[in-house]
Amino acid sequence: MQINFFDDGQIEHLFPLTLTRPAADLRCGINTVAEKWTALLKPSSWGFETRAYLTVKFPATENADLRINGRLLPNEELIKAIAALQPGQTLTAGETILAEKTGNPAQNMDFNGSYTLLNRPYDIFLQAGTEIKRDMATLTAGRSSQQLHASVQVIGEHPVFMEEGAKAYACVINASNGPVYLGRNAEIMEGCLVRGPFAMGEGSVLKMGAKVYGPTALGPYCFVGGEVNNICMQGYSNKGHDGFLGNAVLGEWCNIGADSNCSNLKNNYEDVKVWNYSNGRFDRSGQQFCGLIMGDHSKCGINTMFNTGTVVGVSANIFGAGFPRQFVPDFAWGGASGFITYKPDAACKTASLVMPRRKKEFDETEKAIMEAVFSLTSEWRNWEGNDGK
Repeated sequence: MQINFFDDGQIEHLFPLTLTRPAADLRCGINTVAEKWTALLKPSSWGFETRAYLTVKFPATENADLRINGRLLPNEELIKAIAALQPGQTLTAGETILAEKTGNPAQNMDFNGSYTLLNRPYDIFLQAGTEIKRDMATLTAGRSSQQLHASVQVIGEHPVFMEEGAKAYACVINASNGPVYLGRNAEIMEGCLVRGPFAMGEGSVLKMGAKVYGPTALGPYCFVGGEVNNICMQGYSNKGHDGFLGNAVLGEWCNIGADSNCSNLKNNYEDVKVWNYSNGRFDRSGQQFCGLIMGDHSKCGINTMFNTGTVVGVSANIFGAGFPRQFVPDFAWGGASGFITYKPDAACKTASLVMPRRKKEFDETEKAIMEAVFSLTSEWRNWEGNDGK
């Protein structure tokens, strides 16, 4: 079996996270969407059908006999329905294509079971608890955890699983509400307080005294300190110091400055409105709790304050006193007092210094994606004149 994960017409609703990746490369829980499906279906090869500027980094597999919507999270009902598809049959829910077995003649098959699509960025933290449990069950089936150090206090009946090389010392892990997963070479330092469901990817670190409320999922090589509640980091990002971050999604290569805080609840307790790139306005999220959504390569200085439901685009740099606007466009440089454009050359230079710290290379492919995103998002930098400043 060969699988391609396709981006459908709703991909812009997941910006800024999907400006730099296909939907199936979004991490929700421990694994990305593509990793979830491939772990269950075990294809011989797989790839992505996505926008042209992403295809070098995320190529399609040739002659795919199965196409799956990149926003679709797997469950048992879907797996059975997809396995039953014959060549030419398309599995649909209303007007949404969920999966397709290539071939002729074409035939639509209505799916009447339960399913979950990632429709907005905040769906990632809303689904984190369910997906941590599912991913952990898949990843740890038939395997034994490394032994916890005697200094670790564990409460609750859900499992705590440590991959090879993972470390935890003198911390409290409460698994009453869900499991806890430590990836290969991950570390929980002394004095940390952790409530499941919680997962941390390979090489990630909880710094001393961190307070973590689940459901929270950290991708690979993230550093987290201070207080966090129901956050998801795609990978390679830092919130290493004191300060609060809740009900949030950070992309890759982000950095939250020391003592920065983000509101996740409005003073009047109303639903939070969140910027939507697709229609260029703030939409009601239907959520009472929603904090920060931040695209790849964005950063904020020390003591930054974010309003409820703030969306920060790709490669923005935020600093200074006061609250920045609730939508900070891609490649913005500044804060509450205003913005100028963070030019691609400068942004790429910074990325070329940051990524090798995690043994990753900022190459021509990464540069081309950054330049494409800069061009694609120019309409939102409304301070720019004809000279692009």
